[in-house]
Amino acid sequence: MANFVECITDPSRAGELWCGEGTVAVFAARPQGDVEGSVALLDLGASDAALRFVAVLDCAEDELLVPLLREAADAVRQAGGTALRWITEEETSPGKAAVELGAMESGEVYRWWRRDLPAGVPVGDAAVRRLPAEEGREDAAFRIGTDEAWYNVELAGTRARLVHNREADSTADALTAITAGTLHALDTDHPGLRSAEVNASPDDEELHAALQRLGFTPTTERAVEYTLPLA
Repeated sequence: MANFVECITDPSRAGELWCGEGTVAVFAARPQGDVEGSVALLDLGASDAALRFVAVLDCAEDELLVPLLREAADAVRQAGGTALRWITEEETSPGKAAVELGAMESGEVYRWWRRDLPAGVPVGDAAVRRLPAEEGREDAAFRIGTDEAWYNVELAGTRARLVHNREADSTADALTAITAGTLHALDTDHPGLRSAEVNASPDDEELHAALQRLGFTPTTERAVEYTLPLA
């Protein structure tokens, strides 16, 4: 094990680094004493050894991420797993860590779409409204949409990130109304913002159509799943 990587198997010691049910260990990087990055290892209980283990990353530096993932992969190998999977956001593919480790891209999870603000869209569907905050989404400034589909809106500097979710199939018209209502709320309540971004999965044609109607274009920033085969 790298001399600055600590393996923590006690949830009480891991604290907020523990990812809840299924977590079997947290690998924490402490190059200067304090934790500067971590990887949580989850056992999903799948019967297929290649699908059983996933890593949840909380580390932006490749210099720390590579040894953290190596230690997690070793633990998976010792537990009988044949692959380690993880999801990461990146602008160039494959990322440095994936190349160094020999991981393969499994597929795109979502891509960020962007447009400038203010959007100047009119007041939309009256059914689009502010919703109660979701548990575990303390990073969201507010939630807006309908009971079937909504955005958790995160604000950072002059950028708004609209994290999309929905409980049922929807139409491009309905998603256009929800997105337009969110843009109107941003223009009205947060006039200092300069851009809005929405995450959309590659096969979500209805959301793609809604975003295109409202002037969004896809960026190079996306979330990618990687798989590291283990001999």
